[in-house]
Amino acid sequence: MKPTTLVTGGTGLIGGEVIIAMAREGYHVRALVRARTKAQAARRLFDRLEKSEGYCGKLAPLIEPVLGDTTADMFGASPESLQHLGAIIHCAANTSFEERTSDNILSTNVGGAQQLVRLARAAAPRARIVFVSTASVVTSPENTCLDESAPCEGYSNTYTRSKREAEQIISDSGLDTVILRPSIVLSRGVRDRVMARSILWAVPIMGAVGALPIDPEAHIDFVPVDYVARAILRVAVKPTLKHALYNISSGAGSQSFDALLTGVVAQCPDLDGIQPLGRGAKISPRLRERLLRPLDAYLPFINADVSYSNERLNEEIGPDAIAPCALSYMPQLVAMITLREALDEMLRP
Repeated sequence: MKPTTLVTGGTGLIGGEVIIAMAREGYHVRALVRARTKAQAARRLFDRLEKSEGYCGKLAPLIEPVLGDTTADMFGASPESLQHLGAIIHCAANTSFEERTSDNILSTNVGGAQQLVRLARAAAPRARIVFVSTASVVTSPENTCLDESAPCEGYSNTYTRSKREAEQIISDSGLDTVILRPSIVLSRGVRDRVMARSILWAVPIMGAVGALPIDPEAHIDFVPVDYVARAILRVAVKPTLKHALYNISSGAGSQSFDALLTGVVAQCPDLDGIQPLGRGAKISPRLRERLLRPLDAYLPFINADVSYSNERLNEEIGPDAIAPCALSYMPQLVAMITLREALDEMLRP
């Protein structure tokens, strides 16, 4: 019988796909869900899973909703839900770039890592702890493909700093841990407009702005969520690992902003007004105030022109580490997003 896995963040983009990937291979999954009742937890969880093209009803018996909160002691979960765990996959995170919510970002990401270590030591000291971080904890040196040996340096915000701190907590725990760093994750295979625009809302806004202070040759490392979920699964269940840190990325296969823009405009001709003028381009102050300012949080990450090597992951898990080209799915996701939706997302707290 395959061991039980506890997954956090199951109602989110990555966590939901991880649960499905595990269940499809016969693993029993306990999915931690924040809710008032178990019935509400089940509704929230299965509403999310049913949006995925990979989900079917026959997987439901392998998926057990568990009431809890990753910021609470022992995740606020019942003792029986923490028994017989072979792995804990921690996908829960606050991924906001909004600095006004910094306290919540820190409590969720750093506090959640602290609670994860306490829970594992007390209830599952032999379980493998898989911590899902982000490749953007490293953005230096710029203009290169970075591997896992690069130190956590370069441009940062509260989100990436919280992930750096959380990674240190996990690494220092002395438990059987592995840190996974996906690059920018897109919702391929998920039938949900909200998840599609969680990052890509910026593209219709760029269309409204037109002229942008973006280097057209800057590479952006995108990966689809189904690929990320498969990689997490493989690392979580592999009996032994050579390393404690892996990128989940496109690496040398990442595309330049200009190449991605060409693919997007072919699918969405109304975005042909986007003009990446270079990193230091002067933009109208009025235009910046109205539309470009919300994009400021993203521009340093784009202009860093970094991709993330996936060679280490490829050596560990083989073909499942080969990421699909973003041009094969990103334009279709952008086409799902109206300018009105993008503006609403931009103004969301």
